[in-house]
Amino acid sequence: MNKILLFIGVLIPTAFFSQNLEYAKTVIDTLTSSHFSGRGALDNGERKAAEFIAKEFEKHGLNSYVDNYFQEFLSPINVFPGKIQLEIDGKSLKAGKNFLVNPSSKRVKGSFEVVWYDAKTVLSENRLKKLAFRNYFTNKFIVVDDEGVDKNDPVFRLLRVNYFNAAGIIFLKDKLTHSLSKKRNDFVSLQILRDEIDKSIKKIKININQKFLGDYKSQNVIGFVEGSEHPDSIIILSAHYDHLGKLGDDVFFPGANDNASGVALLLDFAYHYTHKYPPTKTVVFIAFGAEEIGLVGSQYFVQNPPFDLNSINFVFNMDLMGTGSEGAMIVNGKIFEKQYNRLTKINDKHNYLPIIKKRGKAANSDHYWFSENGVPAFFIYLMGGIKAYHDIYDVSDTLPLTKFEDTFRLIRDFVDEL
Repeated sequence: MNKILLFIGVLIPTAFFSQNLEYAKTVIDTLTSSHFSGRGALDNGERKAAEFIAKEFEKHGLNSYVDNYFQEFLSPINVFPGKIQLEIDGKSLKAGKNFLVNPSSKRVKGSFEVVWYDAKTVLSENRLKKLAFRNYFTNKFIVVDDEGVDKNDPVFRLLRVNYFNAAGIIFLKDKLTHSLSKKRNDFVSLQILRDEIDKSIKKIKININQKFLGDYKSQNVIGFVEGSEHPDSIIILSAHYDHLGKLGDDVFFPGANDNASGVALLLDFAYHYTHKYPPTKTVVFIAFGAEEIGLVGSQYFVQNPPFDLNSINFVFNMDLMGTGSEGAMIVNGKIFEKQYNRLTKINDKHNYLPIIKKRGKAANSDHYWFSENGVPAFFIYLMGGIKAYHDIYDVSDTLPLTKFEDTFRLIRDFVDEL
C-alpha cells in the first residue's frame, strides 16, 4: 500500500475498524513510513505524526480540551541534520548500520589520529593526566575498549566521559542503540560495531553536522469521550508517538514497536469507546510528544493539566505493544498491588497473555510523572519476539503483533472494572 497517501490523501477507511488488528497494522505502516522521518525533530516528523493522530481523533469523534487536540510545549534538543560521514583508514561506514553518533555530540569535520585503550594497554590515571596536560589528546579520538573491564573501573569511567579532553571518544558495541539528548557536549562520541574496527586502526575521517535547538516545539495530542454516568471521574489511556527521528540526510528510525504499536492500540481504544461501548467514566486519550527526549510531554501535562489531577482514577500507559509471546511487564505493579492483582485475575480468567510480571518504580515511560504526583499509574510493555529497539531495524514488516488483540482485551476488561 502507499503509506504516505494514507496520511496526506484520504483518512483511513472505516472498514478497517471492523478488524482492530488490520486497523492497527495500517496505523503502524503509516507512522513508520519515511514521510514521518522517524517522528522526530527534523523534517517536522513529530509534528506530522501529531497531525495524523489528531485527524484520527477527530474522525473517531473525540472531544477536545483545546483547539486541534494539541497541547504545545518547548524543549531543547540536539539534532544532526545534513551530512553524517565516517571513514576508518579509508573504509566508509554507514550511519545506523555500522555506527551511530551519540546524541550529545558536537559538530566536527576533519581527520584524526586514533589511540586505543583496553584492559591490557590502558595507562594509569596519572599518566593519562600528564598526557592531557601536554594536549596529547587534543586532535585524537580515543577508542574505549572496555570488554572484560569492571564497569566501575575508575580509569575507564574517566575515559568514557572524556575527562582527558580528546577530540572524540569511540565506544565499541555489539549492538547499536540510539537515543536523544537535551544537551550538547564539547566533544564527539561514536558507537561503532566491534566487528567494524580493530587495533590496527590509525586514522578516522569524520564529518558530522550538528545543530542545537533551544526551543524545539512539540505537542501532546489529547482527546476524550465523556462518561455517561460519572463524567467527573477520569481514566487516562496513553502512548507516546514520538521516536528518534533522523540521523543525517539518509537515516531514520522507524520506531514500529517503539511506539507506533502503542499509538495503534490507543487509536483502537478511541474507536472502541466512541463507536462500540461508550464508557460510564470519562476516558481521556493522550498521545505524548517528546517522550524520547526525557518524558518531557508527560511532565508538561502533569504540570499543566486541563482538569484536576485528583479526578484521575487511573492511568494506563502503553509502550512496546508489538510482541507479547513471553507475556507482559507492569511497571509500578509492585507499587499498586491492588490494581496489579485485579489485572492478573482478569488474565488468569481469560488466558490473554502467557504471564504478567511486575516491577517497581521506574522513570522509563510516561506513566512516571503521574505516579510521582500521586496518581495511580501502570506502564505495560510486551515481551518476547523481535529484539529491534532504538535502531533502524524496528520496522513494521517484522513486527509480529503476537498478542496485540489479547492485550487490547486485557486492558479493556481492566478499564471497564474501574
